[in-house]
Amino acid sequence: MPKDNQRQSRRTLFGYIAIFILLILAAIFYVISRYKQLHFGDAKIDEIIFYFLNGMDGQSSNIMETVQDNLLFFGIVFFLLLLPVIDFYRNRININLDLSFLGHKKTKNINPSQIPIKAKLAYALTAFLVSLILLLNSFSVLDYAVSLMRTSNFFEKHYVDPKSTELTFPETKRNLIYIYLESMENTVASRESGGQSEVSLIPELEQLALDPNNISFSHQEDRLGGALPAYGTTWTVGAITAQSAGVPLKPNLLGEDGNGLGRFKQFLPGAFTLGEILQREGYNQTFMIGSSASFGGRDKLFSQHGDYRILDYDYAIEHGLIPSDYKVWWGYEDKKLFENAKTELSRLSSQEQPFNFQLLTVDTHFTDGYLDPTCPTPRAKQYDNVHTCSSSQVANFVSWIKDQPFADNTTIVITGDHLGMQTSYYDEIITQPDYRRTLYNVIINSPISPINRTERLYSSFDMYPTTLAAMGVVINGDQLGLGVNLFSPEPTLIEQYGSLEAFNAELMKRSEFYERKILVDSKD
Repeated sequence: MPKDNQRQSRRTLFGYIAIFILLILAAIFYVISRYKQLHFGDAKIDEIIFYFLNGMDGQSSNIMETVQDNLLFFGIVFFLLLLPVIDFYRNRININLDLSFLGHKKTKNINPSQIPIKAKLAYALTAFLVSLILLLNSFSVLDYAVSLMRTSNFFEKHYVDPKSTELTFPETKRNLIYIYLESMENTVASRESGGQSEVSLIPELEQLALDPNNISFSHQEDRLGGALPAYGTTWTVGAITAQSAGVPLKPNLLGEDGNGLGRFKQFLPGAFTLGEILQREGYNQTFMIGSSASFGGRDKLFSQHGDYRILDYDYAIEHGLIPSDYKVWWGYEDKKLFENAKTELSRLSSQEQPFNFQLLTVDTHFTDGYLDPTCPTPRAKQYDNVHTCSSSQVANFVSWIKDQPFADNTTIVITGDHLGMQTSYYDEIITQPDYRRTLYNVIINSPISPINRTERLYSSFDMYPTTLAAMGVVINGDQLGLGVNLFSPEPTLIEQYGSLEAFNAELMKRSEFYERKILVDSKD
């Protein structure tokens, strides 16, 4: 074969390799962006960065399931993208275009199989760029990049160091039971009570929040409401950090410290959390979940900030609470979790010291939740039934607590960790265009009452000092971290800034104070 022909053949081969790579990437990017928008539309790139920096231990199976679920759709998208560049047609198809409106030449014959490789390469590059833009836009990458270029003194102005704040505990210290409900928001409550469901999907939780003997803070005047989604708090680890430390999770990609571009050895060493305050006061502390605590660094958060006893999925296997090969959903289901919690609470309550018991549920995690075989199924949608079953399980657990000898001296806090990520599910429920999705919350058996529990604009940060206040603790200044005690008349930071959007705009900016004093706790 002549050298020119060989050179031309190589160029053609390399051209087609480049086309295939570009179109494969285009299909992957499009499938990811579509899946993300459908199932957790509000998630931002900072959440993804945090999990990659801080560990996704034990979740490879969940990732593989997601990949498998989308393989068919990927194949369809890839095949459609291939049609203009692969010679499926031979010479059987001719497209005749009437171009008389452009001049004297009236027709143009096009045979798709004879399209030049340069045109095919240009098409593949265009498809790649369009899909990349869709992917970046779905994760708000541009907004994130712009925010990193801007710095703010927001933390210098508003952060109150909990470590040095004067706290006065009651003479008889109260126990705390703090229940994080996975993805639990008020949207699934009845429209009559402030949600968006025709009939409440969480009737027991709704009744607990409406009970005048309990306290539920709301952004509305006379109906259920709750915390608004502040930046850095919209996924489980970020949400727990916000509610227990009064700070967001902000990955640092620009700093030169050791935490910036690797797995965290220490979890926000500059933060001072609820667990550390209660540890200092002599509390016994336990954190219980049905999944692996190492996911997202939850084990580090609770072990390094309060020396909690961590009872997770791995602990349950190691201590024979479940069979060694047992695995459903993210580990083991909430039905078993609540039974194990009763055992641990009985142990804690037998000790002389007060206790802080924290629990994170998992059945209501997207996609569509885990429907326990013992749950009733009165509704057509699985996720509806999962919410209803979770509501019943939590209410039964609360009833059990109230029957225990330690109940009178125990404050119970129940709250959603973050808004649900299965965006399409909530879009189908919401009928009011101006409806604001908020976190479910209720405080049971607080020794004090709030000055105002309604029309409060607040975030997860405010749960930090509010929880201590609900335990009878007097907080000098009524603020810890970025949180404000909701029992007090002090305005929250969202109320001071006038809107969640203005508040988040400041949070998103790069903070040297956060990076030096909280993320890595430098002493300079």
